Amino acid sequence: MKQKHYWLMAGVVVLATGSGIRLAQASDHADTQEVVSRAGTDLTDVYVFPSPENSDNVVLAMNFNPLIPRGGTAQFDTDVLYQFKLDLNADGVEDRVIQVTFTGSGANQRVRVAGPMRPNQVGGTNTLLPVTMNEGAVNTTFFASPTVKVFAGLREDSFFFDLEQFFTILPDRGVPSGLTQPPANPNQPMATSWRPTGQAVDFLSNGGFNVLSIVIECPRALLVN
Repeated sequence: MKQKHYWLMAGVVVLATGSGIRLAQASDHADTQEVVSRAGTDLTDVYVFPSPENSDNVVLAMNFNPLIPRGGTAQFDTDVLYQFKLDLNADGVEDRVIQVTFTGSGANQRVRVAGPMRPNQVGGTNTLLPVTMNEGAVNTTFFASPTVKVFAGLREDSFFFDLEQFFTILPDRGVPSGLTQPPANPNQPMATSWRPTGQAVDFLSNGGFNVLSIVIECPRALLVN
């Protein structure tokens, strides 16, 4: 049986300017002062996996706005366009796109999903697709259509990273979020490798940090047809 491979990208666009797209290619948290000052544009991780409940479905998940303390609250940025972009033929150009936007404030925020459908434009220029599905409340699971299930809200950050050892290996990396103290000797690595399994310390789960998540489950056929 011949297998087909598809590429998925995720990005954000600040709607007020129509520019500033950032594609998520690897996990990162508070990478620059720009995203720290606007946490709704700080993409951390993107996940794609088969639905555990329906083998014909696929789940797409996007995490952003990291380092929300346990018990804390956060709301979605209504001026940001969140996008899943699917490349069906490995040419580096999106063939299908799912767009997610938010309205309202606080506990009354609503989430709108458009797609999956062909994009109006490709690359860094993006315009809104028509919303033809139901909108729903944040922090609840709802059906945007009979076959598309959506959740947008707070979730525990599932990313694992030994930040303390990372800064021991690369002490000169600046962290605008204030997670660590500036190293005494920023140009002098104090270690050359990661700590062994069982000794690594995850700075996220041990600290009880949350992220904002967008999770969409839909039939595979919707993404490729």
